[in-house]
Amino acid sequence: MNSYSEYFTDLDPWFRENLGDDFIKYRNKITAILHEESSLMEIVKLIGSDVLPDDQKLVIETAKAIRVGFLQQNAFHADDTFVPLEKQKLMMKAILHLYNKAKKIIAAAIPISRITELGLFERLAKMKYDIPNSRPELFDTLISDIDKALAELTA
Repeated sequence: MNSYSEYFTDLDPWFRENLGDDFIKYRNKITAILHEESSLMEIVKLIGSDVLPDDQKLVIETAKAIRVGFLQQNAFHADDTFVPLEKQKLMMKAILHLYNKAKKIIAAAIPISRITELGLFERLAKMKYDIPNSRPELFDTLISDIDKALAELTA
């Protein structure tokens, strides 16, 4: 979180020009979630995660998906050795889409356990392998699947 953050503002004009404002917005939100998780992990170490409210458990689940599905890299995998910036943007979009939708569902008093049972966080953790670099349109399908699963949960 700290080593890369020194370059955020220096690279912003390039990201805006080449990837749009959304890339920066997604990156900032991803970073905020990781920072919030870091703070929550201090509490978890002391008293365990069971006592956290569901909205904080959501932060931890989302951060895990970010670390495993987005930040962690497999240099021996053809698609994960090099991930184009456009795919990175779509990966962040998918993660944040689930996070924002799940946050609303939790606010409606549906427990996070019902959301995690759907396997959506696991899908996000595997998206870099399941969606080839050459098929960014498959992110629309992933987001649609997230919407359908969550809609069935709230129905």
